[in-house]
Order: sequence, then C-alpha cells, then structure tokens
Amino acid sequence: MLKLLWCEFAKLRRKPLFFAAAAVSALIPLGCALFLPDFQEFTSGAEAVDGMMSTLFQMSAYLLLMPALVVLASNLLFEEQDNDTLKNLMTVPVGKPALALAKMVLLFLFSIAFMAVGGLVILLIVLAAGWEPVGFWRLFFVGVGQGIMMWAGALPCILLVVLLNRSYIVSVIITFFYTSVNYIFGLNDLFITQPFGLNLGTLLPGPLTFRWYFQYLDFSNAGAEMLGLLERVSPYFVTTAQAFLVTGAEATVFLALIALVYKRQGV
Repeated sequence: MLKLLWCEFAKLRRKPLFFAAAAVSALIPLGCALFLPDFQEFTSGAEAVDGMMSTLFQMSAYLLLMPALVVLASNLLFEEQDNDTLKNLMTVPVGKPALALAKMVLLFLFSIAFMAVGGLVILLIVLAAGWEPVGFWRLFFVGVGQGIMMWAGALPCILLVVLLNRSYIVSVIITFFYTSVNYIFGLNDLFITQPFGLNLGTLLPGPLTFRWYFQYLDFSNAGAEMLGLLERVSPYFVTTAQAFLVTGAEATVFLALIALVYKRQGV
C-alpha cells in the first residue's frame, strides 16, 4: 500500500490540476479581504481570524472542496484505463482494491492540504493587516478536521463515479446537486437541530460539520441574530469524538464499497 501511495504521489508531477485545485482554497479568503466591506470593519486580530475562518468553513469546504474531490477522483480512478496501462499494473500484480484505496488516501491528504492552504492564506492576510492572529491555530486544526469530514462526505459521490464508470458529466451534475443539498441543509434549523443519531442531521456532512465547528467560533462580539442561532443550535452540538465516529464509520463503509465496485469492473 505504501509503495502504491508513493507511486500516486510521483504521478502528481504530471498533474498540475491537483496543485491548482489546492490553490483554489485561497480564492475565497482573498476575495473576502479584497472585496468585502466586512473585512475593513474588523477591529482586532481575533475578530478577523474568527470571521475569515468562519467564511473558509462555510464557503470553501462546502462549495469548493467536495466538487474538487469528485472531479479529481474521476481523474485518478480512470487514468489507467484511459492510458491503457491498467492491464500492465494487474500483471505486477497490483490488486485493484489496493489501487483504489491508495487513490482515496491521496484524496484524503488533498482534503487536508486544501483546508490548510486556505487557513495559512488567512494567517498571511491577518499578519499583513498588522493584527495579531489570536486563536488562529485552534481554528486552523478545526479546519483540517472539517477537511477530513468533507473527504468522507464526498465518498458517496465517488462511489457513484465508479458505478457510472467514467460518466463524468452525470457524476459532476449529481455531485453539485449533493453539494448544494449539504450546503443548504447545513444552514437549515430543521437539520442542525436534530439529536445525535441515525438522522440526516448527523449522517450528512453538511449539518454534521456545522454542528461540530460552530461551537469553536468566538461569539463575544456577536450580534443578536448570531447569538440567537447559537442558542438554538448549542443543545445539538456534537463532540469531536461523535463527529469523527460518524466520519470514520461512513468512510469505512464507502471505501469498502468503492474498492469492491472498482475490483469488479473490467480491466
């Protein structure tokens, strides 16, 4: 498995798309700093860090990361068929389940890098503005955790990509629909005020991540609307252990299904 993963890393030298996709996470923080008036209204480093990291959690992770994962997965999973090299790999021999799992691990690391790049860009913006980045590292690691949850949340769509066997257009359309649903549900009281258990508020990555990361934001200078949201949602916060228990269980199930379907497809 380690050799396979190393080979996948080596291929990245020929895949500028991966590096471009990771760099996309910087767009929303930079856009906030350059074009949004709210950035000019921050009065302290702590407020700037909290506001910009909140935007990273709510926008980049939901609207950019998940679609990027599925597009990159399509590229990774079928590049050997497209280049007619999969038959050669099978004679090494390399098991198709192990090959699929190595690619999923690469996407896992990409998710972490995506959120880390966005967080570090925010740190640079805050420092360039002359503020002290109070509370940054705590939220930075929250962002990395959210990246892991988004990776697990994207696995059902990646399974669909494998099932459809290179039907890229249909896969991408369904992925954007799934991403939109998660974004909307993650902001809807009906789903973020559900108890921990077998329900959409727990099983979907949008509501689950919101109920996890929202408790780490700073509400000392929050307005009435934000404090009202906090009061409604706080009884339904999930702990880190609960959030990653769900993430780990879902990832295990869908990784097994992806490996199984990928193995059964023809070479």
